[in-house]
Amino acid sequence: MDPVAPVTLVFVAWNARRHLARALDAAIATGWPVIVVDNASTDGTSEYVRVRVPEAQLVAADRNLGFAGGVNAGVRESSTPWALVLNPDIVLTRAAVDRMLAAGLEADVGAVGAQLIGPDGHPQPGYSLRRFPTLGTWAADLLLLDHLWPDNPASRRYLATDLDRTCDQDIEQPSAACLLVRRLAFDSVGGFDTQFHPAWFEDVDFCQRMRVAGWRLRYAAGAQVVHEGGVAMRALGLGSFSTIWYRNLLRYVAKQGSLAARVLIRPLLVVGMLLRTVISLLRGRRDEARAYLEVLPIAFGR
Repeated sequence: MDPVAPVTLVFVAWNARRHLARALDAAIATGWPVIVVDNASTDGTSEYVRVRVPEAQLVAADRNLGFAGGVNAGVRESSTPWALVLNPDIVLTRAAVDRMLAAGLEADVGAVGAQLIGPDGHPQPGYSLRRFPTLGTWAADLLLLDHLWPDNPASRRYLATDLDRTCDQDIEQPSAACLLVRRLAFDSVGGFDTQFHPAWFEDVDFCQRMRVAGWRLRYAAGAQVVHEGGVAMRALGLGSFSTIWYRNLLRYVAKQGSLAARVLIRPLLVVGMLLRTVISLLRGRRDEARAYLEVLPIAFGR
């Protein structure tokens, strides 16, 4: 390990032992310090790290801090100028980390995102970078417009399909699955907001606050890392995922959304869940229909 490291790799895990094995092998091989924050997993994650990967520093939480709380805890334990926040399904290389560090050389760069590549070797453009969501984004999603018209203007803007993923550039929202953050910038905005518990939208909020504070966010096209994606969603199941995701969507809109978005998001959410319920029932998917109906009380503020 380098005597003076510029970066610490910070994994936040919750019941992700199966994915961590490969991720940690690759992380340790970079030679940079590694911290694993285990959010009170019940699958033996802490024991695995403690016994099988003693090179990594383990932060074993006594409760699920959520992704935001886990990131904050891990970054606090680091002592390097940069922290690389990682999902447990990210497999990286030293070269990728070096390219991200190189993209952050200018003093006003607060964070750098990587290009995410799927296990099949194909890029994941929808994961790697996006613009901030707007009322149009949510309307297209909730009203299923992006299913009927995938290339609609609102979705194109949000997914930033006009940007060249092969070029380094300033962007609005890099993926927090693999996000290099300057410790000075991280501290200046107070880290991640733990109100977005246990996950989702804390990264969007963080990026927005970073930009408002004057920090630039960069995308390093040459920093390619392997990302499976959807691990937490599959672990939770559609019902739990939907209630958490939409609750945090409402929290994000209340905090960062426009006046129009704050007024219209709940009616849109009701219509969107009813549409999904009807479609699920017509397809004979009763469990899906039940999951969408369980979101309705959230839309009514319960």
